[in-house]
Amino acid sequence: MTQVQRRTGRFGLGKLLALGCATLLAACSGGENLSSDAGSLVRDTFANRLSGRGNSGPARVTPEQAQQAAAQSTQPLVLIDFPRVGSNALILKIAQNGPVTTFATASRQTVSLENGLARGSRGLGGDLMSASFGNLPSLIANRRSGTIRREMRFLDGEDITVRFQFTCEVQVDGPSPVVKGTTAMIETCKEDGTWFVFNNKYAVDGRGRVVASEQWFGNRLGMANLKHLRF
Repeated sequence: MTQVQRRTGRFGLGKLLALGCATLLAACSGGENLSSDAGSLVRDTFANRLSGRGNSGPARVTPEQAQQAAAQSTQPLVLIDFPRVGSNALILKIAQNGPVTTFATASRQTVSLENGLARGSRGLGGDLMSASFGNLPSLIANRRSGTIRREMRFLDGEDITVRFQFTCEVQVDGPSPVVKGTTAMIETCKEDGTWFVFNNKYAVDGRGRVVASEQWFGNRLGMANLKHLRF
């Protein structure tokens, strides 16, 4: 068994939390309850799928609902989708800390992004506690190739933080097939001392913004597709 496979086994399902509701959120502070700025368009309660209970698939945010949400929202809005567990949700901006924007569901499960690059999550299960990736934001924003060092720290099923270290090659891959008028960029990361490799893909617009991406969120959730519906 490889090193990565042993680590994967530590990510138990006992404390896995649901991503919660895909209700549109308004900006909030402190301990206040999150409110809706565009109405509750859809409820994405996919606890059963994430925790392995139940056989029926979860409700999903449809393209029509996502389009309606983008038209009605006054806050930056992202559609996040986890193909491995078959669930998605709308997440709305609730906070800004320097270059890092935090997005949340109605029940306060959060994802933090730096120009679309995943920096952390809370409440998803196997959370990304933090990530550091050197000058990756600059390479992506300026659509340049380069080599970076990436470190990612995840919470395992025993509430222990597990650290992963990678060397990543960033490449420009021409026009993106995902979003018209954007540039495709690929970040290929190999874990130090193991065979494990993952590829993050980004669609970058003329202003250097990541408008869509596919990013690794750890051994439990796998890859996530993110689409910025409103900046």
